[in-house]
Amino acid sequence: MKESRHPHPHIDPRQPRHASTPGTNPPVFAWKPPTAEREMLISGTHPPVYEKVAVPIADGYTLQVATDEAFTQCVIEKTGLEDPVFLPEQALPPGKYWWRWSAGDAVAETFTFTISESAVILEVPAVEAWLQRFPDTHPRMHILATAVASWREQLPATAPDELVLLREDADELLTQSHHMNEPEFLPDRTLDYEAFRRIWYPTMWGTRRFAKGAETLALAYLATGNRSYGRAACDRILSLCRWDPEGSSYLGHNDEAHMSVITTGPITCDWVWDLFTDGERQQVIQQFRHRGELTFSHMHDQGCYGVTRFDSHAGREIVFLAQLALVFHEQIPDARRWLEWLRPVLCGIWPVWAGDDGGWAEGISYSNAYVTLMSRFASILKQGAGINLYTRPFWKNHVRWKHAVLPAYAEWIGFGDHTERWEVAWTAHADLAELIARETQSPEFLPYVAELRHEARLCAKTPPERVMGRVNPTLLLAPTLADQPTAASRSEPPARLSHVFPAVGWAAIRTGVNRGKDDVAFIFRSSPFGSFSHSHANNNDFILHVGGRVMAMPTGYYAGYGSAHHAHWVWHTKSNNCLTFSDASQLIRSLEARGAVEGHFENDHLVYFQGDGDQSYRLQARRCRRHVVYLKASGCFLLVDEFIAQPGVTSALQWNIHSWNPFAVSKDGKAFTITREESVLAGHFLFHQDSFITMREGWDPPPAKGAQSSAQWHNQYHLRFSPTAITAVRRNFGVVLCPGYPGKPAATVSSRRTGNAEIAEIGPDAVAVNQADEMEAFAITTKAIALVQTGGTTYAISVQGIAAVAP
Repeated sequence: MKESRHPHPHIDPRQPRHASTPGTNPPVFAWKPPTAEREMLISGTHPPVYEKVAVPIADGYTLQVATDEAFTQCVIEKTGLEDPVFLPEQALPPGKYWWRWSAGDAVAETFTFTISESAVILEVPAVEAWLQRFPDTHPRMHILATAVASWREQLPATAPDELVLLREDADELLTQSHHMNEPEFLPDRTLDYEAFRRIWYPTMWGTRRFAKGAETLALAYLATGNRSYGRAACDRILSLCRWDPEGSSYLGHNDEAHMSVITTGPITCDWVWDLFTDGERQQVIQQFRHRGELTFSHMHDQGCYGVTRFDSHAGREIVFLAQLALVFHEQIPDARRWLEWLRPVLCGIWPVWAGDDGGWAEGISYSNAYVTLMSRFASILKQGAGINLYTRPFWKNHVRWKHAVLPAYAEWIGFGDHTERWEVAWTAHADLAELIARETQSPEFLPYVAELRHEARLCAKTPPERVMGRVNPTLLLAPTLADQPTAASRSEPPARLSHVFPAVGWAAIRTGVNRGKDDVAFIFRSSPFGSFSHSHANNNDFILHVGGRVMAMPTGYYAGYGSAHHAHWVWHTKSNNCLTFSDASQLIRSLEARGAVEGHFENDHLVYFQGDGDQSYRLQARRCRRHVVYLKASGCFLLVDEFIAQPGVTSALQWNIHSWNPFAVSKDGKAFTITREESVLAGHFLFHQDSFITMREGWDPPPAKGAQSSAQWHNQYHLRFSPTAITAVRRNFGVVLCPGYPGKPAATVSSRRTGNAEIAEIGPDAVAVNQADEMEAFAITTKAIALVQTGGTTYAISVQGIAAVAP
């Protein structure tokens, strides 16, 4: 069963990776099933989308883990495994291990991994132990029945503001109807997308709000004991239970409507369990049994999440199914089987769009939604069963990632769908960061939480269809922090300016990460996860914030997944701050369009890293790297795009940048300026040969106008710099970006061509970009891509990275 390894974690989902050192002990084991195939539904779109996936082995799998290559000293030997995933209950002693799996007579190749002394020990017991630890009474989700009275008594003192808001929201909900008709069936989106969206969009948000209203009422009942709140919650749940799970809200037809029922429905039922009549409770059980069966079949029987399927919505459904099973396991015998499958998925494989370093490949907006959903399960499991998933490295690192790549003042969220700066979005970012701070006892995150909450009050008001209660139940019921951040920790300057998250291929350079808008923030993406799901074809892209204003950004808006604007503008590389070649995009919606952030280096004088876009541009380029240097003395960025053409392929290099503000271009066409209020970005092209600039505004095609369009969808401006000659098989193209804002003016740049070198003097710094196989600059003859002179030292940039060189 020899198989070639693949660098993409969704094409090759095997864990532990060969020669890896897992951050958690014991690690989860996952492997690719055999090659027999069948058709599997992979999304809830209409019409359904199918893909061929592997069929499980009838006799099960065998997993072997040993301390020797010959497998004579097995520490794990499991046979008859139904699924290609296994999470041991006990930690392994530190050391080197060999592992393999087999199915029948076929045996996989052998892989190694090492358990280090520093690995976090997280032992997750069997599901039977979970259910024994959870009480058999209700409520038991987030709070136990025995704790409700004391929590209710303390709430006016511990959370007085939240209690007032909760009462106000619940009182408002009491004035509304607690009945909702079954949604309409969706038309075929491939025939008329706008007709599809006219039904799909209000159905999604309408059903979400209705179900969330039930949860808000149930929470108000828990907090106050007011039975009118609880009975109203029951009435809403009973209305949803009159829907046919295989009708218009069927998972395979409209998964959003289905998920509206199972997202908060089970927890609502848990909180108002005692207020249902016996007959009503049977209706509720029947509805959630049916929806649970459909969800398990969709998630497990048609492909194993995290092994053979990675569709985005499935990342929600696994959490909802677990919550449903924990609430109803006494009434639904199959719930135990669901949890047994979910145990290694949720406690081992998750997250499938991230790594231990805390990033999220689908982008900031989708990270907030999906990590928030998972945090709910993690909090429930910690409180009810004493299993603390928050000890995994991902959780604290997730807040660190977000702090680096999402300045609280940000006007724009890039590198993924949804960019709007809404009050609800910023509040959700703050809530998640605070929850992780409280669950991990990490008070150092609270200053960032405070920044987000301050900015939330300045954000645009949330569209009314997205307003679903002002009190976060998970946060309200979370543990308090034992310690608060000290004044010293709030003012302490960061030890470094750069932050790199290689698992997802994101990086950030922040000159004032703890100084509010007194900051320049350069955010970069070149992701190993490619351009799939809610990511776009934008490896080697960047966003640049200057003095609290966004100066350079990706463009386009989320006007519906796969809409004309989304598919033909947002997904395309032309909408991003990336190279294009003769108008051609990187590979769109491709797992093979892999990127990477490599060669990270920082000292007192500069920051360096490179983005590897070779695979993304592989139709035109044998090599396409973007080398990024931040010069601390001058406060400027040098970008050098290194391009080597594919043999026999000719294309025109095009350097793209976009902004909310128009571009002012110099007379010689070698420089531009963007001005946004008091912030400035000056760009200088290090190219003293024939070239031209084109500018335009708007989009082709534009986002469709409708009730759901945002007031934040401002016009956007685009600049493209193109060398006239298209015969070059190799090119190093340099651009200097100089940010400025009050108190920190942009550096002055002068540039010239000397021999084979494009040279720029940038304040006290200087750079030279090689325009041939060899150049002479700064008294050095070199084949380097570029030279950087700063702080009395000269550095050479190559594909291997950056290093100091002697004259």
